[in-house]
Amino acid sequence: MFILPVFAIAQQAGVQLNPDKILIGNQAKLTLQVENVQQNSSGIQQWFQLPDTFAHIQVVNRSAIDTFTVNGNTILTQHIILTSFDSGSWKIPVLTVVFQNKQTFAIKNTPVLTVLPADVSGMKDYNGFTDIIEVPQPAKPFPWWILVSAVLSILLIVLLIKRIRLAKRRNPLPVIPPQSNDQVLDAIKKLREKYPYSIGEHQAFFTELIALCRVFSDAQLRQDTHSFTTDEYMVAVKNKIGAEPVQTDYFQLLRLSDAVKFARYIPTEQEVENAFVIATDMVKTMYKYSFQPK
Repeated sequence: MFILPVFAIAQQAGVQLNPDKILIGNQAKLTLQVENVQQNSSGIQQWFQLPDTFAHIQVVNRSAIDTFTVNGNTILTQHIILTSFDSGSWKIPVLTVVFQNKQTFAIKNTPVLTVLPADVSGMKDYNGFTDIIEVPQPAKPFPWWILVSAVLSILLIVLLIKRIRLAKRRNPLPVIPPQSNDQVLDAIKKLREKYPYSIGEHQAFFTELIALCRVFSDAQLRQDTHSFTTDEYMVAVKNKIGAEPVQTDYFQLLRLSDAVKFARYIPTEQEVENAFVIATDMVKTMYKYSFQPK
């Protein structure tokens, strides 16, 4: 935390960032303040302008501008909640306030928000991700038997399709409705019985849990993300699954699932229990705000 004074004449302005280092998806509070403001020619004409999205940073919430007086000193204060889903160091843009007497004061030496990736320092058996290495395939002559096998396979498939169509005509199959909110929640509950923590099938558990969540979100948002990476999927559902902290918790669950599936991270029993709660909250929230029954 730090305060940056801009000028030391009649009015004074300052900015404070707390904390200035966060993990991806966490929040920091930016405080803007102007002192010695009087209701006359030195009053404020235009308050600090800060866009909703800037420099990899997003504004989550803005408080109203509070006004209070201490020993005849009128002070104006506003609190802005910030977050970021991109790791790096991101500088707050120049902040400018305009007074009634047309004086303009700018805070140029603004604070920097450092966004860190998920903390994996305490993970057991953690292996870093490596780039995919493409192995060139040696050229081989085309075997004649492959062509024969392909033709026979096509004929077999055609005969099978015809047989299935004839069976459907004789005995029509009932139409299966799409998965409902209750069906998905019931499936998540059954995963607790299918994969108790003691058997150690953590990769299979997280694979099925995230698959249920993604299929449900695709159905609610009427989109298809089955071929998306985790990062692409997060962008597709961002700001569509409810406000904080549901979205942040769900995104952190996706990161934890990737660590379990690809980096062989062994989650704690509490992390597995939290995964059930987070997935359930996401489904209920998305159903509440996005599901439109026909």
